[in-house]
Amino acid sequence: MRNDACRCLTIALALSVLLVADPFTASAQELDRLGRVVLADRVPEAWLSDASDAFPLQPARQRRRMPRQCRTRGGYRRFCQGERRVPTPHGAAAALAEHLGLGVRATAMHVMHARPFDEWLAAVRDLDVDEHLTFPVPSGYLGRRFGFTRDAGLAHRRHDGVDIGAPEGDPVVAARDGLVVYSDDGLTGMGNVVILLHQDGASTLYAHCRATHVFAGQYVERGEVIGEVGETGFANAPHLHFEWRQRGWVRDPSRRFIRRDRDPALAMFPLPAAVTGARDHEDDET
Repeated sequence: MRNDACRCLTIALALSVLLVADPFTASAQELDRLGRVVLADRVPEAWLSDASDAFPLQPARQRRRMPRQCRTRGGYRRFCQGERRVPTPHGAAAALAEHLGLGVRATAMHVMHARPFDEWLAAVRDLDVDEHLTFPVPSGYLGRRFGFTRDAGLAHRRHDGVDIGAPEGDPVVAARDGLVVYSDDGLTGMGNVVILLHQDGASTLYAHCRATHVFAGQYVERGEVIGEVGETGFANAPHLHFEWRQRGWVRDPSRRFIRRDRDPALAMFPLPAAVTGARDHEDDET
């Protein structure tokens, strides 16, 4: 345990040196101080593949609605994720992502299903500790909620997040300060996705984006625009699918949302006239 603690402290100190440097001139020596995460040594082999999952996320009656060219016997064809619109990584953030093993499908799978690696937790240890969540679509409305809320064809499958409806192209903002660990379209049915890792090891996921505006290795602040509402992946209309996980376990984010009309992070965004807070969460404790 003592060795692990020392290792995390060393990583954190190295990160502090890296992040105060000019992001485009960080030296190779500064990067070498970070603990390198080699995903091939730490995650299941199946997660290392970027191939589309051979698993239907929709029942047969819904899959029949998909364009014929998208269907396969087990899942869907890759191009049916929609147009991939993600920024090209560059600079010190891209170098940080490469050292920490961020930005690939295996990264996303691990964050979604397991405790983040110590190196990743050390990279976010100095971020804001506030666990409340900014409503990620300032102009949106809360639709399908967390839990067993699907229709008859998928009634047996839990909805792992909440759906927030909004016009296509409306801004998607970070729910908390975080490190971008994934920004791509390699997750089955989710289209263009951003995943952020937060100070306490929790993560937030933003799916079906028309485009993402950030890339792995970047740090973002609460309320910062990270993408646009869209309908990429398996989506029937423009909306954001939003998930909140605590070290791999999905949780209902509804009670964590800050009322939009009381959230300083949304002060620069026009809010819907009907926003009273009640549509964002189930009580007014936050």
